[in-house]
Amino acid sequence: MVTEGESPLNITGLNPNTDVAAGEYQVVRAEDDNESDRVDIPAFKTLPIDVTGVSLSPKTSNAESGASGNRQLNATVSPSNATNKSVSYAISPDADGLSVSGSGNITWTENTPSGTYTTTVTTDDGDYTDTHVLTLTEPEPEPEPDPEEPPEEGE
Repeated sequence: MVTEGESPLNITGLNPNTDVAAGEYQVVRAEDDNESDRVDIPAFKTLPIDVTGVSLSPKTSNAESGASGNRQLNATVSPSNATNKSVSYAISPDADGLSVSGSGNITWTENTPSGTYTTTVTTDDGDYTDTHVLTLTEPEPEPEPDPEEPPEEGE
């Protein structure tokens, strides 16, 4: 690999966040037609690729309260080659039987009250966030039987 420029040199094409051994690369100083002896570059570590954002899918979910359920969220960290893609999840407000796992799976029990609950994903690198809104609604009441209709046979 040949890299030209002012010191310090910028070596491209290396894997991010990687240790490079002393002597793996060498440098030579060229001035006019004269070149210096080759010199080993000391050991170094390449820079990581920083996170620039995160997005959750789906953005919203709806379900009825009174029955247990779950919803799997998927976090996409940008850029796709970011060095640290670790994320954490939190859900609010706190509610009986409601939780979110470290992998983004929201679960609720039949005891979780109806309401609107927001799950936030946060990247470890850069503290970027995105949200998902879960709405648990009261179930539709069973229709009252019509008193004027005769009971069906067998009742």
